[in-house]
Amino acid sequence: MQRLEGKIAVVTGASAGIGAAAARALRSEGARLILNARRVDRLEALAAETGGIPVAGDITEVAVRQRILEACEGRVDLLVNNAGYGEPGPVETVARDDYRRQFEVNFFAPAELIRGVLPIMRRQRSGRIVNVSSVAGRFGYPLFGWYCASKHALEGLSDALRMEVRPWGIDVVLIEPGPVETEFFSVSRSRPGAELDDQDVYAPFFTHIEEVEREIRKQATTANKIAEQIRAACVARRPRHRYVSTLMAKTTIWAVRLMPRRLLDRITERQFRVPGPEGVS
Repeated sequence: MQRLEGKIAVVTGASAGIGAAAARALRSEGARLILNARRVDRLEALAAETGGIPVAGDITEVAVRQRILEACEGRVDLLVNNAGYGEPGPVETVARDDYRRQFEVNFFAPAELIRGVLPIMRRQRSGRIVNVSSVAGRFGYPLFGWYCASKHALEGLSDALRMEVRPWGIDVVLIEPGPVETEFFSVSRSRPGAELDDQDVYAPFFTHIEEVEREIRKQATTANKIAEQIRAACVARRPRHRYVSTLMAKTTIWAVRLMPRRLLDRITERQFRVPGPEGVS
C-alpha cells in the first residue's frame, strides 16, 4: 500500500545525496514530488526518474521559492527542507559574506519556505514539515562554528513552530544525522574557509585535518538510511519530534545530556586534534 498516494511533497536540495534519496523514498510511497536544486541536469534526471516537477534555482532567491509554491498548485502536504552545506573554518576567520551565506542557505531559506507553505497547510488543516538538521544542531564542533550555529537556529525555530502550528494538525519534525557519506565533505573542503595560509594563527588546527576527516568518515552512514528516516517521519501517524541516526550522533546527544561540559569539550578537542597552548603562537 502506498501511504502517500496523492500527497504533494516538496523536497529541496534534491539533486544528490539525502535529497535525491528522500525523493525516491517518498515517490515509492506514492507522493507527487516538487523537486528543487541548483544543478539543472541532475535535477531534471531525477524528475524524469520519479515523475516529479523540477524547479531549478537557488533556494535563497525569492523568485525560486515562489515558483516552488506555484508548482504545488494550492496544495502542500509535505515539505522536506533538505538543502544545506557546511562552511568550514574558525569563527574568527570565515569571511562575513561566507557566514551570512551559510545562514541564508541553512536557515533563512528554509524558514521562508515554511512561511510560504503554512497558509496552505492551515487551510488544509494538515501538513508535515521535515527539517533536515544535524547532530551539529545540538553540539558545536571546532572549525564548523558557523555551520553549527545555523543548525542550532533551525532546531530552535522548529521546536517553537511545532507548538504554534499543532492546532491546525501540522507536524514539525527534525532529522538529525551524524556524518553521512554524501558530497558534504568534498563541498566543505572546497569552501574558502577551508584554505589557510601557513602563517595563519589557526594553521595548527588544520595540521591533522585529513586524519580527522578519515576518522569521521568511518562512522558515516548512507544517504539512503537518512532517506528512510525521512520516509518514516512522513508516513507515521504520530511522528517523533526528532529522528537521530548513526551511533556517533546518538552517543553525542547522550553525552551532551549526561556529561560535564568541560569533559565533553576535552574529548571533542582530542577528536579534532585541537592544539594545546604550546602548539599555537
